[in-house]
Amino acid sequence: MQISKVATAVALSTGLLFGCNSDGLPIPTDPGGTDPVEPVEVYSIENVYWDLTGDAVAAQSLSGTSPYRFDNDEEGTRALSIYSGDVANGFTFESSIYTAEEEGVVSFEGKDCTYTVTEQQLDMTCEKDDVETAYSATEITDEDVISALENADDGKPKSVDDVNAAIASAEDGAIIELSSQGTFDTGVIELNKAVILDGASLVTITGDACIDVTAPGASIKNMTFANDNLAGCFGRESAGTSDNETGAIIIGKIGKDSDPVALENLKFDANGITGDDLGEKKASWLFSRGYFTLDSSEFVGLSGSIQNNAIRINCSSNNARFGSQITNNTFTIKSGGSDVGGIKVGDSSGAKIKDTDNNNTCNVTVESNTFNGYKTLLSADNTSDFRNTAIYAQPDAINTTFGKENTLN
Repeated sequence: MQISKVATAVALSTGLLFGCNSDGLPIPTDPGGTDPVEPVEVYSIENVYWDLTGDAVAAQSLSGTSPYRFDNDEEGTRALSIYSGDVANGFTFESSIYTAEEEGVVSFEGKDCTYTVTEQQLDMTCEKDDVETAYSATEITDEDVISALENADDGKPKSVDDVNAAIASAEDGAIIELSSQGTFDTGVIELNKAVILDGASLVTITGDACIDVTAPGASIKNMTFANDNLAGCFGRESAGTSDNETGAIIIGKIGKDSDPVALENLKFDANGITGDDLGEKKASWLFSRGYFTLDSSEFVGLSGSIQNNAIRINCSSNNARFGSQITNNTFTIKSGGSDVGGIKVGDSSGAKIKDTDNNNTCNVTVESNTFNGYKTLLSADNTSDFRNTAIYAQPDAINTTFGKENTLN
C-alpha cells in the first residue's frame, strides 16, 4: 500500500508519525502521547492513484486527464488530490477534503457518489444539483507515473517563512492557501495585511508556531492548531506580559472603526499541552486586544488543571471593546482542575473578574456556542462554588441575543 506525500505531510505536521505497521503506514497515537487513536477504516477507493475520467472525456489518455487519489491517513484526515501534468514535465495537484462514511459511498466537491471497485477498476456515479455524471477509472500501476505523482507539488507555501513571503507580496483581499505538504511547527506568521490564510481543512499548525495578527480585516480559516507549546508569540507587541496573554493566535490593538479579524472553521486541539508548555506567564489558544469574530470553530482537550484558556480577551484596549463576536463554536474541557479553560473576558484577581469600567463594557457577543464539561455557564467568580466556568466575565460585558443562547452540557 502506498502513502502519498499529502498523507505523510499531514501525519508529520500533526506530530503523530511515531511508528509504522506492517504496511509501512503510521501507527496513530493520541496527541497527548497516551492511548492509540482508533484507526480510520480504509475503503477500496482510497490510497490508490486512479486514472479517472468523466463520461465527457472518457476517450482521453492519461496526459489529458486528471489522476485522482482519495488519500486516507487513517488518523481522520481525508484529502482528495487531483493532479495535472505528465511524467516528462512533472505533476502539480490541488487538494480538498472529502468524506467517506462507508464502503461504496464518497462525497467530494459537492458531489454525492456511489462506487464499486473490482480488479483495479473503479466505476462511480456522482450527483450534484440533480445532474448525474458517470466516471470510470483504472488503477495506475506504472512505477514511473507513480513516482512522478508522489513528487508532485501544489505550489503553495510549505513553511512559516514561505507564508510570510506570500503575505509580503500579496495585495489586500488576496487568498493565501497553505500547502497540505507543509510543516508549520516553528516561527511567527506575520499576518500584517488584510489577506485570507486558508488551510483547506488539511493544514495543521504545530510546535510553537503562532500567528500574530496586526491588520484589520485579516482572516484565518479552515486549519487546525495542535501546538505542543504556546509560548512562541510571547513578548510580541500584540501579546502581553501578564498571565494568559499569548497564544497560537494573537490579535493586536486593531479593528476599531474598521473590519474585524475573521476567524472561521478552526480547530484547537489542546490534548498535547501540559503546564510546562505554556511559558512562564501561561497562555491561551486565542489572545486578543482587538476586534474579531470567531465562528464555527472547535476547542477540544481543554484543561482546568493548567492556566490554558480557550480565549482570553484583554479589555483595556478600545479595540477589544468594539463588539467582538464568538458564535457557533464548541468548547470541550476535561474533567478536574480549578482553572477556567474557557473564555476569559477582562482581568482577574483572587479568582474573580475585576469590577472595573473596562471589564464591564468589554461588549463581547457570545451566543449559540456549546460548552461541554463546564460547571457554570457565565460567572465573574471562579472560586470553588463556580469553577470551572465556561465564560469567565462580568455579566454586563457579555451580549447574548434571545433565541441564540449558549448551551451548557
